Amino acid sequence: MFDMFIFQIMNHQDIKEAVLLFLPGLSVETLTSLMEGFEELSVETREDLALVQEKDLEQYLRPIQCQKTAECSENTLSSPSPTLPDQQWFTNFRVRWYKTPAAVQKALADQTRPSPGDRREMVKVVVDQMLENDPNPTRAMCQCIARSIVRDYPKTFADVGKKGDIIGDGCHSLLQQIKTRVEYKNIKNTLARQRRERRPRTGVADGAREVARGPVDQYGCVRWCPAERPPGETEATLLEMKSQLCKMYTEEGMGGEERADPLMEKTFIIQRQYLNSVPAPAIAEIKEEWPFLFSQRGLYSHFGLLTDVSILNKLQEALNNKGSTVICFCQEHSRRPGIQDVLNNYEPETSDKAACVLMLLMAYFREPKNAIMLENDVSLTLPSTPCLIVQGDLMKPSTWMLSIEGQVVMGPHDGFIDGIAAVFASCYNFNLQYPEDGSCTLECFLGINPEIGSKSKKRGGINQRVSTLQRKLVDFEWSV
Repeated sequence: MFDMFIFQIMNHQDIKEAVLLFLPGLSVETLTSLMEGFEELSVETREDLALVQEKDLEQYLRPIQCQKTAECSENTLSSPSPTLPDQQWFTNFRVRWYKTPAAVQKALADQTRPSPGDRREMVKVVVDQMLENDPNPTRAMCQCIARSIVRDYPKTFADVGKKGDIIGDGCHSLLQQIKTRVEYKNIKNTLARQRRERRPRTGVADGAREVARGPVDQYGCVRWCPAERPPGETEATLLEMKSQLCKMYTEEGMGGEERADPLMEKTFIIQRQYLNSVPAPAIAEIKEEWPFLFSQRGLYSHFGLLTDVSILNKLQEALNNKGSTVICFCQEHSRRPGIQDVLNNYEPETSDKAACVLMLLMAYFREPKNAIMLENDVSLTLPSTPCLIVQGDLMKPSTWMLSIEGQVVMGPHDGFIDGIAAVFASCYNFNLQYPEDGSCTLECFLGINPEIGSKSKKRGGINQRVSTLQRKLVDFEWSV
């Protein structure tokens, strides 16, 4: 059953990559809708795309996109590739397992996990074999090979914890190890390095919100810019609902958040149009236009519509699956600066577990606590990025408030994990970056999918520090 689940994840990623090969400019929302359509059509593998007809795509794509996808699927996938054999070596790559350590070969036979040391030795063998075909394989080539290895031996190499929780697409950490080893082998080989031209930076000066929109805004979102209004609604009726919401807030304040919920869901499309406008509206302006976005119900509900993820359930699941593992792991790595101090203040019976895990991650990544949390103080200088203001002891917080762009926008509220959810949701909902000095902690805590992007200032597909810790946590789980 587990093998089949991993196989399905791999095939889903293969199909998505094939579609983006035909239509590289496809929006996140359209791609998500199209992938759901493929599921209804029982498209299970990349080869199945050759059977898809143009009429099957009409409700998801524009006419030209339908024609292009159908033609490319039929010509590219059902016919032998015209590409030269040496350019496709990685698609038929097979590891010479007999050259790997005996412990790895035994792990393959027993369907168990090798030790971290044996796995590193295996990666060296794999990369040496890859370099026989290409002096500097691209990340896409490394990903193809990593995915193939995990597909063949999921119980041995997949990124999955003891409780069955899968990180990303299941092959992220192996991809990172392979690519890191490739880069190491090419440190002195300047002729083989393949560099991409840097894109010019776009933005405005003096710390203002960026003018241009990019991948960091859309990361993790499935309805970042929805195009279709709710059935039976027009722009005029949606604007009338917005007026009703403003009136409701004037009369009831945040006490009307439950009654506002249905109208907030219906007006989601015009909320996104406003939030995605260029230049980006300031938080004070957003609060005036859409006040219920700063209620807990409104904030979390908008995040759910935006990402198809229940943020509170996601965080509670992450805490249940990994919270104790993080604490036990850090107990064995308590020599790192700051970790022992956090552990000394943690009392399992009375301390807040979520607060402890958050502070342990910050200590592990050597990120300052005040990047994400501040102790309540009237003399505080509030940062521009989302930040929790905690009332009471950090390990036993009583209430919290959320500040964005130097002003308190929510709270005080109970429930520390709800406060963490508010930080995440505000970054996604309002197109904000994670605090630069706290980005590793936040990406590791939530971990929607480390492979597709980042909400941190340093953009890129892989946060290597986060990926490395996630791999170590998985190895630690299986070793105890």
